[in-house]
Amino acid sequence: MGQKAHPIGLRVGIVKSWFSERHSKGRRQNADFFVEDIQLRDYIEAFYPRAGISRVVIRKTNKEGEIILFASKVGVIMGKDGAKIKELEDKIEKKFGRVFKISIKAIKIPELSAKIMAEHIATQLEGRMPFRKVAKQVITQVMEKGAVGVKVKVGGRLGGVDIARKETFNQGRVPLQTLRADIDYHAMQAHTKYGVLGIKVWIAKGEIFAKKSKQALMKEIVDKIDS
Repeated sequence: MGQKAHPIGLRVGIVKSWFSERHSKGRRQNADFFVEDIQLRDYIEAFYPRAGISRVVIRKTNKEGEIILFASKVGVIMGKDGAKIKELEDKIEKKFGRVFKISIKAIKIPELSAKIMAEHIATQLEGRMPFRKVAKQVITQVMEKGAVGVKVKVGGRLGGVDIARKETFNQGRVPLQTLRADIDYHAMQAHTKYGVLGIKVWIAKGEIFAKKSKQALMKEIVDKIDS
């Protein structure tokens, strides 16, 4: 049986950073913060269902907190004159008893976000679009925006058949074993007439190499001068 690691979790500390940053007094408070983070993300997802939010970064101390929404549809998230953001801040303060300042950062290329593309696939499948056509369209869109590779996996009663199965569509390179590879990943469900379909999307954006230190750069310059 294959043992699979989460593509993002495997790369945290190498080419990926944490989606939660918190300063706690001890293990107990750290555990409480962890549970609160999960509840916050679920609450935000319910408040903005499939609104083009790529990821949610949460930063907090004992009393205050900050939430950064990386989104493709900034206008939808903000609302008129920032009304929706203010409403969300008020509801979060009332529910969690903590003041959070919410800010939004626009995504330049939403097609390179695995979460946004997975949401697009789910919406299309729930609208009874053919799964092969949807998967191939998404792969084409992602590759046209400069991705190195993309893989889409769909499972369930595909096309309404009686026996569930899985189908995988891919193009380019998605090196899951290369830790310096910048890979985005998301898994979600689509609720269709024939039941629940599972959707997984991997998007490879290339490789990230460690930046050279000033000492290494100076050594290269000196070596070139000496030669």
